[in-house]
Amino acid sequence: MRRNNSIRGPRPLKKLFVRNYIVISGLLLGAIAVALVSTDFLMNRVVDRTGNLPRITGEDIYRYPFENIDGKLLDRYGGWFEVVDERGEVIYVRGNKEDDIVRYRDGLLYAKMDMQRNDDSIDYHAYSVKGPNQEPYILLWKIPVRLEKISVAIAIFAACFAVGLLIAVYLYAKYSVKQVEKPVRQIVEGIKEMERLNYTKRLTFTAEQEFDEIREAFNGLAERLQRTSAEKDAAETSRKNMLLHLSHDLKTPMTSIYGYSQLLLDDPSLEESRRRKYIQYIHDKSSYTANLIKDLFELAKLEDSHQMLKREKVNVTKWFQQIVAECYSEIEDKGFGLEVQIPEEPLPVMLDHVHMKRVIMNLIGNALKFNAAGTVLYASCESKDGRAVLWLGDDGIGVQEPIREHIFEEFTRGAGAVKDSTGLGLAICKKIVTLHQGTIELEADRRYSTMFRISLPRADV
Repeated sequence: MRRNNSIRGPRPLKKLFVRNYIVISGLLLGAIAVALVSTDFLMNRVVDRTGNLPRITGEDIYRYPFENIDGKLLDRYGGWFEVVDERGEVIYVRGNKEDDIVRYRDGLLYAKMDMQRNDDSIDYHAYSVKGPNQEPYILLWKIPVRLEKISVAIAIFAACFAVGLLIAVYLYAKYSVKQVEKPVRQIVEGIKEMERLNYTKRLTFTAEQEFDEIREAFNGLAERLQRTSAEKDAAETSRKNMLLHLSHDLKTPMTSIYGYSQLLLDDPSLEESRRRKYIQYIHDKSSYTANLIKDLFELAKLEDSHQMLKREKVNVTKWFQQIVAECYSEIEDKGFGLEVQIPEEPLPVMLDHVHMKRVIMNLIGNALKFNAAGTVLYASCESKDGRAVLWLGDDGIGVQEPIREHIFEEFTRGAGAVKDSTGLGLAICKKIVTLHQGTIELEADRRYSTMFRISLPRADV
């Protein structure tokens, strides 16, 4: 069960990419920051040690007279010293002076010390000192910024930036791959299972919206293929069973026909009563075989995808009444009772007269064949949920429990099947009703042991 994702819904994949772009931008800025810090550290500690100058005070350098100013720092860090009086005049220089400034006027010194305004590539370090009579001086330590140091700094920065960025991108790429690795791996495994004709595989990952759509599409496809495969297997089993039943059902009557006809041919002097008996056997078996072939032919036609019904708009209540009325004399001759509850209100349905009449006649004929005198037939019709529902049943012996679920399959017969039953009648009925976009079911009823329910779409809905 999903946790947070089930509440918010799956996140679109584009949000993942946007997040990745933001993180990569952050990593880029982080790599720049790390490279700057690393460059500063390496330049100050290894390449250029001027970074330690803030620790040096004016007392460490200044001596009076000026000739006593310590020059060891110049040997170590480079540059030169200047002593500037309060008028801005350069009154003393120690070291190799590399500019031509002899006087700092109108704030020139402050401009040079401002890094934003200094364009001389010279670092200024100023210290307040006093002369012998406490007159104020400024001790300047001016250190030129060498081009080679800038090149080294740039090289160190580029190297640190490249290494830091590569490490950061690698770690984040490894993390990002894990987010899509699980769904992609399951998808690949699912496709491989399909290639092996195993359609029971289902994807169970939870990921971004696009991956969720792939998962649902894959699971739907797998379910349809599994259902199709099961239907194919069932159809193949049904075909084999049909061939088995057909061979058995044809072999028995054909053997009888062959045997009795051989008796008639071998013994022309048979007495008339026995001759008629054998001929009757031959006739009955031939009739059964003809009916079986006829039903098989009808079933094959109904299973043809090009089979077209000649449907037209019919008032099914009146149509149903007429068919029951046609069967009334036979019902009465069999000693059956009849209960009819068919309303007079019109109920329009698109029907193929010939085929649908066969369904009703088959159900009534089965009731008359399989039940004893005194059985009550029931017929009714109603409109329910935008469909026409026809009920047809009886209170006879009913359908045995083991075969109720298979009653509409080919060659299904009850224990008390009559001798001329082919076992194809209800299978044909189901095919016909299905072609009408309807359903036929064997319902459980308290009063009637057998109750068929036929549901057809209304023509006016």
